[in-house]
Amino acid sequence: MGGRISIGLTAALIMTVSAPAIVHAQTEAQKALAGTEIRFLQPAMPQFAAIGRFIPEFEQKYGIKVTVDEIPFDQYRQRSLVEMQQRTGAYDIYAVDVMWLAEYATAGFLEPLMQYVKNGDLTDPGYDIDDFLPRAISGTGVWDDVLYTIPLGAGPGGVTLRRDVAEEAGVALPPRFDPSFTTDFMYETAKKVHNPEAGMMGFAQMPGRWFWGITYLPYLYAFQTPETVGNEYVDKDWKITINNERTIDSIEYFVSFRDFMPADSANWGIDEATAMYQAGRAFGLWNYQDFIKGFFEDPEAHPEIVGKNAHLHTPAGPHGMIDPWYGAWSFGLSVDSSNKEAAWTFIQWMTSKEIQERATEFGAGPSRHSTYKSETLAKHQPWWVDVYDFMLKTTNPDERIRVPEWAEISDIMGEEGNRVWIGEIDAATAAANMERRMTEVMRRAGYYIPGRTDLPPQHWRDMSYYDRLPSEWK
Repeated sequence: MGGRISIGLTAALIMTVSAPAIVHAQTEAQKALAGTEIRFLQPAMPQFAAIGRFIPEFEQKYGIKVTVDEIPFDQYRQRSLVEMQQRTGAYDIYAVDVMWLAEYATAGFLEPLMQYVKNGDLTDPGYDIDDFLPRAISGTGVWDDVLYTIPLGAGPGGVTLRRDVAEEAGVALPPRFDPSFTTDFMYETAKKVHNPEAGMMGFAQMPGRWFWGITYLPYLYAFQTPETVGNEYVDKDWKITINNERTIDSIEYFVSFRDFMPADSANWGIDEATAMYQAGRAFGLWNYQDFIKGFFEDPEAHPEIVGKNAHLHTPAGPHGMIDPWYGAWSFGLSVDSSNKEAAWTFIQWMTSKEIQERATEFGAGPSRHSTYKSETLAKHQPWWVDVYDFMLKTTNPDERIRVPEWAEISDIMGEEGNRVWIGEIDAATAAANMERRMTEVMRRAGYYIPGRTDLPPQHWRDMSYYDRLPSEWK
């Protein structure tokens, strides 16, 4: 899962791709970058493997050598954060999860990118920043009105279920975003198909402490009411609001899936749960849109489950709420890079119209209008088609509040939630602990200083902020 990949020497990545490259005339500034070497730190995930196929082509076009260091998914944040904090300058480009943007930008780890986007000497004329979905850009790469990262792909979280197993049990699964797919429906269906004697668990949850803060949160939202949306974590004055019956109910719901899990599953994360599903031993599990091709629909890697899956959104809760969050990885340029122009040349090429569309054949996700509308995406990843409207009109980039303290807040939820899973505390105690600890985090960060008037704006309460044209950001 981990290790260094010297792209120019790794035969596995030097593969013939489906379409010839479009050759743009290079500027003198781009030509001058030949002979430069850049280094990229990335997690081991399918969408990065998809774009990795195109790196030899980039090297040939620009004469820039690319070395990729790949880190296991659950270790990536710690490794990248250490490199950034120590200001090593070892990496020119980092993969940045949307949840970490505020933290990294506030700390000064990332280089603002609009200066490069609008530099005609470094950016191809057809790059077209306004071809990106507004909320994919604003929600993934913008902090304090400044553009810091460019998305590789952006799409909702959800669940993947075995359609064939449901049908055998007499259950018809609804289409994605259908309100009939509820938390009750998902649990009862999982219960109906659960058959450990036959090697089939009802649902492969991810209760590990690190993953709880990712996989539990859609249920926290699902258990909101229309009146409490936006206040899941904080109210308008930044007071923590998580200790309530809705949170308790959502925790109890998440933990109820322990009914279908092995006794030794308390530390399961994405690797363990996905392996169970891929082996045909689980009816369902959490997914992220960019995982679907590589994890579930690759005919070479997983022929036994290809075409048998239903890729749905996270279920609607008891008040009809469906989680509007999306996740995304993006390319961030290190402020400590000594090769910023070469690194930007790589970022703009890998996120160009041409490469993004071609990469969808191999599992990369879209973040551009043109990619969503392309025949390539429709042919190779048809489960993306019904996501386009959601990403344009419904998704809330900051449903997980975008503050520099988010990683610590997420860890707290993971720790307390995992304690419920193992039976150490109950859900009510967990909710109270979350509120107490999260309040202390916000207090240390200065949110509760009397008389303070410069608190960050809560943009998730006015979605018009996210709908600016991408070119309008600084």
